[in-house]
Amino acid sequence: MRSKCCLILGTLLLSATSLSAQVVDPMAGKWRGEGRSFLEMRSDSINSDKDFFRITTLLDQTPAADPVTLALQKNYGQVSTWIAKAADMVPADKYSFKATPDVRTFGQLIAHIADSSNFFCARGAGNKVEYSDAIEKGATDKATLLPKLKATLDTCNATYKSPAKLDDLITNLGHISLHYGNVITYMRLMGMVPPSS
Repeated sequence: MRSKCCLILGTLLLSATSLSAQVVDPMAGKWRGEGRSFLEMRSDSINSDKDFFRITTLLDQTPAADPVTLALQKNYGQVSTWIAKAADMVPADKYSFKATPDVRTFGQLIAHIADSSNFFCARGAGNKVEYSDAIEKGATDKATLLPKLKATLDTCNATYKSPAKLDDLITNLGHISLHYGNVITYMRLMGMVPPSS
């Protein structure tokens, strides 16, 4: 059965050599021609290494961003924008505010968001890294944190545009959303209106 399926697939691939390449853009629902033959070869030259490379390259090509990646990118962009706006809105003297004595200060919360985003986005980019809470363990005043948070969020937004590992980026989106919920609580307790309201 397997050899029969492979034979059919091979026949279809060879039959397609005379067709013009058509690449599907799944988000636009349109076809666009690439102006070259599908496999860029004649069916009688399939045995060469060069042709095998061409077939492999064509099969490995991925279409434009899939709906899941686009949804992650959009949602992360939205939550990260709210985090950045909240961090900017809260006055410098409120960065030491705690909702209760047993929780992080607002500054430590922003620093934790930066640390965890660095970790998850580095992993989402395909890097093997260990978690580090260096930002949270450092100075957590507004002047120190805002540039670090901006750099982290910019790097993450770029990673969401061309991810290597979606699972880490999904985890990051959940984590940053959870902590944006904390930011909302802190801001309300400070008498402020969060940017998402």
